[in-house]
Amino acid sequence: MRRSLSNSQVRELLEAVDLRSPFGQRDHLLIMFLYQTGLRVGELSRLLIVHVAQGGRPRQQLDLPAALCKGPRGRLVPLNATAQACIEKQLRFNESRGLSLSPGAPLFQNRKQCPLSPRTIQYLVKSYREKAGLDVAATPHTLRHTHASQLVSSGARLTSVQCLLGHRDLRSTQVYTWSNPKDLKNDSSLLGG
Repeated sequence: MRRSLSNSQVRELLEAVDLRSPFGQRDHLLIMFLYQTGLRVGELSRLLIVHVAQGGRPRQQLDLPAALCKGPRGRLVPLNATAQACIEKQLRFNESRGLSLSPGAPLFQNRKQCPLSPRTIQYLVKSYREKAGLDVAATPHTLRHTHASQLVSSGARLTSVQCLLGHRDLRSTQVYTWSNPKDLKNDSSLLGG
């Protein structure tokens, strides 16, 4: 099973979102933000405006506190220009819909100004995958794998990707960087064997 999406598959997933629907723009930005940052679905669900913006402007990096991350440690996640644009557009979307812009408000909100649950985010991505007709798994976690794979294929060191993803063990990061799990099994040098 393929663990990451190709660029064209990510594009198809994004094109499946109807931007004219009430929350289509939010959903489009949510998928793009997952793809650009490699956040875990639980981290995205708990992400507050204070984490991503200051004075209405996007930060250059996320300083994720341990309370948001899996495990006992926080981490820094750089925000590229596309991720920063997602934040700006999401803040404008929230404002246009009368949603909260207070620092303690969720970045991605439902109509009741509550955070989207991890389950809701998973459902949204699944429904857009089905609408796009993709015959591969496309989940928030797949977008995380895709982000990691893109970093490695662009020349990032595995140890840097490990820090960005918040992995304790480098072997966890290595799994994220392969499209085919059989490739990992066949390359025993990566696992020290």
